[in-house]
Amino acid sequence: MLIINHGEGRALNAHCLVTNMSREPVHIQSVVAKIITKNHTYTAYITDAEDIRQSGIDTGWQRMTRQGPLQPGTMADMVTFDCIIEYAEASEIEAGEHFTGKLDAVAENIEITILGIYGSEDLLIGATRKFDLPKSDSGSAVRASEALTRQITRRRERKKLLKELHEQL
Repeated sequence: MLIINHGEGRALNAHCLVTNMSREPVHIQSVVAKIITKNHTYTAYITDAEDIRQSGIDTGWQRMTRQGPLQPGTMADMVTFDCIIEYAEASEIEAGEHFTGKLDAVAENIEITILGIYGSEDLLIGATRKFDLPKSDSGSAVRASEALTRQITRRRERKKLLKELHEQL
């Protein structure tokens, strides 16, 4: 079981955290962010931590990718929500999308999906959680839309996610 949460605040600079609550290690295979606006959903595969690499922060290999093993009871920092949105915006611009402003200004929700391989079973597992991004005079906040992280357990849904993962290779 994977838990997706936010930590270190409730603003866009809060961190997106993933915890492995399983009895076995989980190898995080892919991290997908969907940025939802009033008129469009932007999907970004943020597994390769290009945003961290470009920041110039010397953090070692563990911070150069969001992929890798997550031991039972441990947590991984996926970076801040504003960095995830900036990464998605840069990916969309690279793909030819044009924005009239910043994506974080029009984003209403962000949905994070984690795909992984469970233990030695070679079984694809997944978890997803949606967060609201309410706006105020002091900026955007991050608030979970749902009380719990939804575990992706149905075979059909896992097969669909695996197909999408193959398309991104």
